[in-house]
Amino acid sequence: MNLKEGFSRLRAALSISQHKRLLHLETALPSATLVVERAQWRENVNGFDQREPLAPLIAVVDCLSTSAHLELKALIGEQMSLRLMCADGTYRIWHGFVAQAAQLGSDGGLARYRLQLVAFTHLLGLRQDCRVFLDQRADEIISRVLRAYPQANFKLELSPEALAAAPVRGTTTQYQETDAAFVNRLLSEEGWNRRLDHSDDGKPLSEAKAAKHCLVISDAQAQRPDLGSLRFGKPDVRRFGPPEDTITAIALERSVQPNAVTQAAWDQQQLAGISAELRSVLQAGDVPTLEVYDGRGERRFVHGAHADTQAALALARHELAIKTLHGDSAVRTLKPGATFHLTEHSLYGALSARSDNQFLVLSIHHEAANNLGSEAAQLLQRTELEAGSYCNHFSAVPAAATLVPPHIRKPQAPGVQAALVVGHAGDTVTTERDLRVRVQFPWQRGQAPVAGGLTGPLTPGQEETGHAPGDAAASQWVRTAHASAGANWGAVFMPRIGTEVLIDYIDGDIDRPLIVGQLHNGQDALPWPAGVDSGANHPGTLSGWQSETLDGEGLNQWVIDDATGQPRMRLASYSQGSPWSELSLGHIISQGAKSSQRGAWLGSGFYAHTDGWATLRAGQGMLLSCSSRAGSYGSAQGTQMDAQEAVAQLKGAQQLGQALGDAAGAQGAMKLASHVADKKEALQALVESIDPKHDGKHESEKKANGRESGDPVEQFVKPYVVLDTPSAAVIASPATIASFSGQDTSLTAQDDVHAVAAHTASLISGQTTSLYTHQGELQAIAANGNFSLRAHTDQIEILADNSVSIVSVNGEITITAKQRIEMVGGDSKVVLEGGNIDFVTSGAFTVKAVSHSWAGGGDGSAELAALPQCQAGKEPLALELSHHWPDLEPMAGAPYRVVFADGSSRSGKLDAKGYARLDGIPAGMAEVFYGDDARPAALKAVTVHKVTDEALADDLRKLGMNPETVDLPALVERHAGRAS
Repeated sequence: MNLKEGFSRLRAALSISQHKRLLHLETALPSATLVVERAQWRENVNGFDQREPLAPLIAVVDCLSTSAHLELKALIGEQMSLRLMCADGTYRIWHGFVAQAAQLGSDGGLARYRLQLVAFTHLLGLRQDCRVFLDQRADEIISRVLRAYPQANFKLELSPEALAAAPVRGTTTQYQETDAAFVNRLLSEEGWNRRLDHSDDGKPLSEAKAAKHCLVISDAQAQRPDLGSLRFGKPDVRRFGPPEDTITAIALERSVQPNAVTQAAWDQQQLAGISAELRSVLQAGDVPTLEVYDGRGERRFVHGAHADTQAALALARHELAIKTLHGDSAVRTLKPGATFHLTEHSLYGALSARSDNQFLVLSIHHEAANNLGSEAAQLLQRTELEAGSYCNHFSAVPAAATLVPPHIRKPQAPGVQAALVVGHAGDTVTTERDLRVRVQFPWQRGQAPVAGGLTGPLTPGQEETGHAPGDAAASQWVRTAHASAGANWGAVFMPRIGTEVLIDYIDGDIDRPLIVGQLHNGQDALPWPAGVDSGANHPGTLSGWQSETLDGEGLNQWVIDDATGQPRMRLASYSQGSPWSELSLGHIISQGAKSSQRGAWLGSGFYAHTDGWATLRAGQGMLLSCSSRAGSYGSAQGTQMDAQEAVAQLKGAQQLGQALGDAAGAQGAMKLASHVADKKEALQALVESIDPKHDGKHESEKKANGRESGDPVEQFVKPYVVLDTPSAAVIASPATIASFSGQDTSLTAQDDVHAVAAHTASLISGQTTSLYTHQGELQAIAANGNFSLRAHTDQIEILADNSVSIVSVNGEITITAKQRIEMVGGDSKVVLEGGNIDFVTSGAFTVKAVSHSWAGGGDGSAELAALPQCQAGKEPLALELSHHWPDLEPMAGAPYRVVFADGSSRSGKLDAKGYARLDGIPAGMAEVFYGDDARPAALKAVTVHKVTDEALADDLRKLGMNPETVDLPALVERHAGRAS
């Protein structure tokens, strides 16, 4: 090629423009910077494009430019418009953003570039997120996702019926899912359609802030664009009238599809399944019923109407795939989501009697090339560009079919996950009637993520895209799996706020989490840590369960110790307001409430302890026994209330009491009341009521493994308490021990009975007291005090088969009687009666003395101590004496004599405080006579002083009176008399 020819070609290249071209590319760059060479683009409705199911538009445009050095980075993200000249000379437009830009090389004065144009929805496929939406409809969720993109331009054309049928979703989770996949899945689940609308507003691209194409979301009832009639014919056939594009080829495809749908899901709150069934009414050939049954998941349907809607949606998807029309055409106005009438075809339109010639376009693949002239074609060595051309390939369905999006299955949950339990601020547990809780996952971003978590990015409108509030609003209620559960039975272990839990998903549904376990972690204080770095003195023998009170100040625990040869179990409970209580079984050792250390050995067996109150209640009887029993596999032989050892001891005690009681009666003593007459029957009934050989057994035979059918099963007839031990029993207390019986108390010892009191021993009976010894002595000794033997209202008898000795070792013996004393020995007696002494004897009367003094007689009565009178049920009367000098000095040791109304009297001396108390006195008036002060008289210095109110108050207090309440004038008048 010579220089002249090269300049000619260069001028041809420089003369390239877009004026009146078939394809025209509009950009924000200077005019004619890029000229379209050829283009291929695909568009669809609802993703009916197997190659790009998530992209409603994708275009590949090859361009020419006189510059080989265009900055590709400047092209990325730029919005461009591709225009196609239609048959009537107008332009149809498609808008898109540059997603890819590539250099294809250059030759001579031309450079070739390849641009990929996409809708703004392409950006949704480049952003992947993890977040949770609560209590929102699908349209609200979709709008929130799209608002995060400044390029987004969308419109919702949803009918009121469609919005009313859309349920409020409790939980909708986007997990490791792109925004594009998430939005398309929601559209699929609701049955809503999506398409792109491209309009020309006449404004330059440089002024566009958002996409000039609009994503339209509509339901199946929305109005569809109508393209009118499209003729079937060859493109080279010339017709009269204006030029028009035609459909050049069609191919019909039919397939067998399911013709029945059944949807069902379990709802645990309603305790019922919600289901719906639907059959197709289309005549799709002679096929049997082909049902698709979907019974997966839980709570997929809010109510029955929702299930009906989902069943209709599923059936519409199958019906939409029964008949599909594939075609080739040169119709440049063809667009997805629009309908057209096919005419002049042998099977449709005017050439056919069929009326089903209306179709709905689902997807289109466009191809077009510009006519750039022969010189440009030779320069580019692309001879196929000699003439401009356009064609497309499309897919359509009958317009009568219900347009619904393809089914997009929800992504399977990745497996079990960890989460933290959250709740209301200040609560320890936030739950509800079904024992559900709320959780927040570590992957949730938002205002209050878990420690180390992230906040979510903001939308252009400064709207938070994350959802991690860190409280009860973080999730819906989540069910908790327990070890056992059922109607009014099962286990309850509520995870508390801050607890790490293990989450699984029902049927792999990411929107149906289920707590299947609770986890310990490095932040928690474990109940009984063991092993490496724990500091415990065992490798991990402690297991069990422990819970803290809501305020963290107390606990309940069940400890199982599996140490070799030292098995142990402990139940314990304590808090700040409730004392420590525990029950231990097995190898008993010391162990702190929150310690994992195994302490010192305390014993073996059974150990119960409480710092508070303890109560044992048995409504039908209680047996406490230390009698061991042989057994196998940990169970002792015998039934629960088998008290044969105690019964044998009671029978022995009964026989001993009967024998000694009869002996006492034979000697004139009283028999044991519990062994005579009706009292004997009561004691006998007590023994027989716990004896299985009599009444102490079940009326009907109780058969069980290892028992003979005739063996009695022990049972107490009445709610008795039986304590039995083959050895000793000890009852000890540093304070008081009280024992009471409403009837008899029988105390029997086969050997000795010892009763010791460090101070006073008192035995009181309301009627009769009898002391009897069958063999041996009966002794009553007062080692350091008086010995008093009294009969207040009757006589005293001292009888002995041999001698009676009354000896006063260091004092005197006084015998006093009010009327008569009679001493009899053999045939002689001495009688003292009144003022007389009579000596009576059948033999000699001898008086021996060194000397005899027969003084004159005197008279006087004996002074007898009055014996107190008392009746059971009446409180005895008492008299208090208090005698002082005028200066309030007590008359210490002064003698006194009190004469009562019945003529009896008592004498004695006042104590050092001038006080004495007489108990058990007869009723009526009493007269008191005082003697002189027992102390020697002594003169005291007389001190004259003024009586003050304080001194008077002190004197009144010494007398036991209250100065604030005493009537002083009345007191003076009573003790001093009134001057006349």
